[in-house]
Amino acid sequence: MNRSPTLAVKDMTPEEAWSGEKPSVDYFRVFGCVRHVHIPDAKRNKLEDKSVSCVLFGVSSESKGYRMFDPIKNNYSQS
Repeated sequence: MNRSPTLAVKDMTPEEAWSGEKPSVDYFRVFGCVRHVHIPDAKRNKLEDKSVSCVLFGVSSESKGYRMFDPIKNNYSQS
């Protein structure tokens, strides 16, 4: 919300008005793109894959991360 323009502050975002710097949006990703989710060492064996291909579902509301959908297992995960 702080990274989108509002009527109260003309031609800049609230974050930019507060800090004086443009906010970084490098972490924005396209909804539905294919991403790879890392599997921790404790949850895999030596010869198993280190990541799983998932589809980006959205931004997590619980932590700094993304919500991912695994179409093979048909479940959601957070990364």
